[in-house]
Amino acid sequence: MERIYYREQALETIARKVLCAYDDSLFYGDPHAIPVEEIIESYGISLEYQYLRKNGRILGKTIFDDGLEAVYDQEQGMYILFPVKAGTILIDASLCENETASGRLRFTCAHELAHWVLHKKLYQGTGESAAMALATQEDDMEIQANILGSAILMPMPQVKRAFYRMRTGRGSDALVTDMAALFQVSRQAMRIRLENHHLI
Repeated sequence: MERIYYREQALETIARKVLCAYDDSLFYGDPHAIPVEEIIESYGISLEYQYLRKNGRILGKTIFDDGLEAVYDQEQGMYILFPVKAGTILIDASLCENETASGRLRFTCAHELAHWVLHKKLYQGTGESAAMALATQEDDMEIQANILGSAILMPMPQVKRAFYRMRTGRGSDALVTDMAALFQVSRQAMRIRLENHHLI
């Protein structure tokens, strides 16, 4: 499969375009959680929640062509073929079962949206899907989807506004915790975003 390489600054610009196409205030207004599921739906993409693997190893998949996907049916204790349409994002249903996983759920949604925005032309017509898996060696397209997903959920102008408003009287751990709560992301995702931009 052909590859497309994006520099990090280009991915930040793409995130701004994605957010502003939906609502300018998500980029230029007061810091708050990004409505990632609504943005996905604004692209005409369907969100489906299924158990993608018995062991929870695959968290999300972006479907570019009509077809069948193997999903795990917990009641039957076996994999079944599930019909899917092009323009569907499958999210592992286990992410909806635990409130503490909401940051991972939102990041998985943003990651899969990033695949749609960045890689649709590469995958369409191949019969392949883009999947976010746990603990696998990431290739460049997965890294790109992670960077764009982060930039969509935590737009840098919003992160900087929140950082400068909230940093007084807080240590870095408390700041990360409070900012993660504001943006409804995991502490790990917020810490990485702040560290990558030399804010902590």
